Amino acid sequence: MIGAMLTKLTPTILAIASLLPAQTLSFARLSLHAGTNPKSVQVADFNGDHALDIAVVNSNGLGKNTVSVLLQQPDGSFSGPLASPTGGFTSWAMAVGDFNHDGKLDLAVTNYLSGNVAILLGNGDGTFRSGGFCPTHPNPTAIVVADFNRDGNLDLAVVDSFTGDLTILLGRGDGTFRAGTYVYVGSSPTDVVAGDFNGDGIPDLAVTNGAELQVVDVLLGNGDGTFRVTSSPAGGYEPIAAAAGQFDPSGHIDLAIANLVSNSVSILAGDGTGAMALSNSYSAGNGPAAIVAADFNGDGKLDLAVPDDVSGSVSVLLGNGDGTFQSAVRFRTGIRPTSIAAGDLNGDGKVDIVVAGGGGVVVLRNMSH
Repeated sequence: MIGAMLTKLTPTILAIASLLPAQTLSFARLSLHAGTNPKSVQVADFNGDHALDIAVVNSNGLGKNTVSVLLQQPDGSFSGPLASPTGGFTSWAMAVGDFNHDGKLDLAVTNYLSGNVAILLGNGDGTFRSGGFCPTHPNPTAIVVADFNRDGNLDLAVVDSFTGDLTILLGRGDGTFRAGTYVYVGSSPTDVVAGDFNGDGIPDLAVTNGAELQVVDVLLGNGDGTFRVTSSPAGGYEPIAAAAGQFDPSGHIDLAIANLVSNSVSILAGDGTGAMALSNSYSAGNGPAAIVAADFNGDGKLDLAVPDDVSGSVSVLLGNGDGTFQSAVRFRTGIRPTSIAAGDLNGDGKVDIVVAGGGGVVVLRNMSH
């Protein structure tokens, strides 16, 4: 049955629209169907065949929200979608991890109108079964996974956009989570990422706060699932998403921030104590809605990719390895890309890009030389 559903991939090499003629990036655009109203995308190996697959949260309306998985085939095509219900209303974003230590990847999906996180336990074949729900404060959106209390079990941090809190859900290691505790981070949190920002070996968090605050809150982990909060300027209007990475040789973790209203990307340089300072800002497309860090040109330096919601494109900013980036190179994706993920989908050693949004799911195959 699945074999009959193989999606034929007929790449069309995209023209490069760049202010830097020497740029050699090129991508082939592949359009895939994964469901109605795709909201969030992740890439991971969901069936254990050592090839990256694509998972998409579909916000299909009340009671019809699903996660669809597209399984990669040996010829580079994708089968599916295999749909698993989330059981919630207005499913929004997801985090991936093995929550019950069975060697199969699971999902945690935020349900915006339900005020909870759905735990979907992986069957190892690209489908999932319900593992129950974890209550949060109202309107959970972004979510990230890490081991915050260093007990060997994966935990969750969830943005509660209505109350301005993070819900911290500590995992028990069997696919269930303890009752949430809450950390106030400001009136308009939009995204959360994890990283060790002060070099103490304990996962920390960074939260973008848009609207009137225009700051990034850094939450330094205490190693027991609790956090202490500091703040840094975001450098742009309505910071909506963040990516963490080492963008310069300092050895410290930095942040890249997508600013929705100012159409820009801000670089916040970390000093190894958890403090962040604005170092540079760069233009992106119109309406940058998310951001991911990866090495797209294979030079060993982290680059950035941003889906431009209004422009219908992805802006790629190549890193120079010293904390600075080259001007954005834009590649068309289709309308309203709002979520992004990156990974070497076909095992050719080049990092590909996947976006989801109003135009469905689009894979940008990395064809660079």
